[in-house]
Amino acid sequence: MAVNSKLRKRMMPLASLVFSLLAAMVLLTIRRQSSDPILDNVLPFFFFLFCFSLGLYLWFMNKRAKGERTLILCLADISLLWLAWGAGRTQHERFFCLILYLVIFYSALILFMQVLQNYFSYWGLNWMSGKVKIALIGSAASTFVLFVFASMTHYAGVRSLGMLFVAAVMILAIVLAIHASRHYNEPAHRPMLQTLLLGLVVSLIPNLVLSIIPSIIQDEFIFRPLAGIFLFILPLVLFYMIVSDRFLDPAFVTTSVIYCAMIAAPSSFLLGTAFYALNRWNLITYDGVNDYRFVIVSFFAIFMILYIKQYLDYSLRKRLYPKQQDAQTSINRFLQWMKTDYDLGDIDRIIKREMEATLPVEDVRMSRTEHNESMMGTFDTENDSATNQTKEGLGKLFATQDGFRILLYENVRRKIVLMGKWKMPRRRLNPDERVWLETLINYIQIVIENLANTKDMLENLEGSSVLSTSVPLTVKKMMLRISERERWKLSRSLHDQNMQDQLDIARQLDAWGAGADNPESKALMVKFREQILDSIYVLRQVINDLHPEFIYRTGLRTALIELFNKVNLRADFTLRWAVDEHLDGFQREWEMAVYRVVQELLNNARKHSHARLVTLSLKKEGSLFTLNYADDGVGLDVAKIGKSFGTMGFPGMIGRVEGLGGRINIRSEKGKGVEIIMQWTSKEVYAG
Repeated sequence: MAVNSKLRKRMMPLASLVFSLLAAMVLLTIRRQSSDPILDNVLPFFFFLFCFSLGLYLWFMNKRAKGERTLILCLADISLLWLAWGAGRTQHERFFCLILYLVIFYSALILFMQVLQNYFSYWGLNWMSGKVKIALIGSAASTFVLFVFASMTHYAGVRSLGMLFVAAVMILAIVLAIHASRHYNEPAHRPMLQTLLLGLVVSLIPNLVLSIIPSIIQDEFIFRPLAGIFLFILPLVLFYMIVSDRFLDPAFVTTSVIYCAMIAAPSSFLLGTAFYALNRWNLITYDGVNDYRFVIVSFFAIFMILYIKQYLDYSLRKRLYPKQQDAQTSINRFLQWMKTDYDLGDIDRIIKREMEATLPVEDVRMSRTEHNESMMGTFDTENDSATNQTKEGLGKLFATQDGFRILLYENVRRKIVLMGKWKMPRRRLNPDERVWLETLINYIQIVIENLANTKDMLENLEGSSVLSTSVPLTVKKMMLRISERERWKLSRSLHDQNMQDQLDIARQLDAWGAGADNPESKALMVKFREQILDSIYVLRQVINDLHPEFIYRTGLRTALIELFNKVNLRADFTLRWAVDEHLDGFQREWEMAVYRVVQELLNNARKHSHARLVTLSLKKEGSLFTLNYADDGVGLDVAKIGKSFGTMGFPGMIGRVEGLGGRINIRSEKGKGVEIIMQWTSKEVYAG
């Protein structure tokens, strides 16, 4: 029984589509002759085919969660609306077709409201209450009965009464959509509701204005073909909402539609004027109605071409505008480089490389003027009079005799200007190049201003005598990040330049030694090679100390154990350590800070403490992470420990602990060793 019930529910939508297909064939055979077969025959059949195809696709999808089956019934019903209008050759056939037209309209609107009710329920929203639904069905039934009775008794106003219900339901749907858009204003629901509202307004308002309201006023069934064209939007919007889980941005679509319509309207008007003029000069012979239709068809044709062109331009932009794609890649590359470079000299080289590769320019350079001082730094400079010629605004391109100048930054102390020359023969920058240049200049200005502000802030902080108590925690964190970034930059430079140069020398010595005939020369080459490899080994250790990136791969505990093993091999004291297992999921900044602190503690013990025993532990105690250190060395005077933003020694260690929101307590006396307790809460330790 359950299988039969499922089969019946599955076949019911298909039966409705088959019935609509048979009904369409009958209605096509009894349509009246028309002077305009395109509007009265082709478009109604195409509307039926459009709705039928959407319904058939939904049936093959075989889904029902969002109200797909109800939508199939709605599509099968509304597909006959345009065909029923204008069908019937005899008086009895026309009366029957008008009754059918009204039945289709009523049932399609009720099914349409039910589709939206099911769809809203799927998303946990409410479209209309049960009372409204019952009132709709009751009103439709009673209005239809009154219409049939009044038609049989030839009462006046019967057709106005029939269309009054249609107008009421259309207006109700728009009002409910507006109410839902305001009531459910969450970002997750907003695109869906805006799409629905836009579709209802565009599809129903033209039908109300052109067909429904005139029918009520004139007490005559009126169906304008132009209104029928807008009716295509209603099934399309419902189908799109049911099938898609991702919605277009209605605001963007509306702006695009208005933009295309504003271009299409005057263009179609000019074409219509030309068509009318040719008709008046008897170069072509058409009546005035064809002039009107020509303007409408021209408008829609131009509008669709412009609208589709926007998406084609986006899809084919790589082939149509390869230079634009290169410019976008260049901007992305510049931003990636700026993540790791904090020096104006590096920025100068990057700008020169990108501008000369993208624009028809050469000899690009930055010039810096220190007010009341001579030119400074490694930048290319010109005399003050040349720089002072820059009268234009900040970031604006100022043309010179053979090049350009752009003011990037200016304050009371310094001025930074970007200058270059045009390649000859000179050509004008195209729009894409101008946009690229403006974008690049904006980014450069942001970078330079941030560098200047950071430099000024560091100078102010270093000059403060109450750093640890007056500086906010966020500033301390930023200082730690800058310090680590500088260490990483230095380690990368050593690895990519110095180490590679030494490896290259070692390879050359290998090659020279292999080709040497003199045994003494060969032995000397081998000796030099070994010395270089030893130097490379030491350099590798320095690089790891500067930025021990292996912490992020192996985890903090493994990295600390490796450090402890190295210390036990090199130090003249005994190190006893204890680190809790399963220490993972920490913030990378905290892992690096703890490693740095432990590294500094052990270096200090090895160089200055003269201790025989050092103990160190890292444990989790409740919600606290505690790092304990103790030695039996010579001790130190705690009162003399300064507080600064340095990254070396005890001041640097204190800055690292406090910079991540931790607390540090140092206890020591001369000749009685040192005991240090550092604590962080789970909030500061774990990644968010």
